[in-house]
Amino acid sequence: MTALAGAARALIIAGSCCLVTVIARQVTGHGISALWETYPSLLPAAALLAVTGAGLARGTWSAARALGQTTAFHRGARARRVPVPARLARAAARAGIPARRLAAVTASAPFALTYGLFRPRILASTALAADLAAVLAHEREHVRRRDPLKDLIARILPARFFYLPWLAHLQARYAAGRELAADRAALARHPRAALAGALLKVSAPPGWAAAPAAAMSTAALLDARITQLETGTEPPLPRARPAAAASAAATALTAVAAGWSALVIAHYMPLCAAMLT
Repeated sequence: MTALAGAARALIIAGSCCLVTVIARQVTGHGISALWETYPSLLPAAALLAVTGAGLARGTWSAARALGQTTAFHRGARARRVPVPARLARAAARAGIPARRLAAVTASAPFALTYGLFRPRILASTALAADLAAVLAHEREHVRRRDPLKDLIARILPARFFYLPWLAHLQARYAAGRELAADRAALARHPRAALAGALLKVSAPPGWAAAPAAAMSTAALLDARITQLETGTEPPLPRARPAAAASAAATALTAVAAGWSALVIAHYMPLCAAMLT
């Protein structure tokens, strides 16, 4: 999948470079009216480039902001880290978490979260009771699946492809699905009552720990998590019907513009080939 995505991205970059060259030469030689007076018309291709450029700028800004917040989170965690209490270390060992994957901070509220893009770790407060091993088992699943990095990518995509509103809903569904999957992993190691009690006892992390690259649950997911505990099956996630129509229209327009851009590239293939060589 990565190879196919890379090949598709290379084709898109080559096509975009070709379109930029064609539009620049036509406008330079014949004026701005060349966008609509030539055949095939260059307006759809120009619009596609404008939207793609805006999406690239938004995606870059979103990534830079998220990475900046992640860096600030890492600094805050390092500044507040303390030796892991023995009782917490024993609970982590029972949950199958290596010592190198666990860090602790002093806090009055019990919480645990997973952070780290390439070497994910669990950050737990010293107030986390040792009997909340189910919480650590939940976070262990986030570590195992490298969810912080996946969460970061999932947050960037809706900003990059802002003209596809459906992606924002898919991102929310993905985040909810990751939390429910981590709960199921915890249930495989701990009684249902232990995880249910953990959901009620564990607090939200403090403000300084609110980083977009930290895989953590939110209050909005609590109902779905409790439903899964009660029924034993993953509950159906809500559908975003209002966004579906807008996304379908945006996807159709994007497909039409992309198809017309392919026609432009084919028409100006000698110029594109000369540019690429």
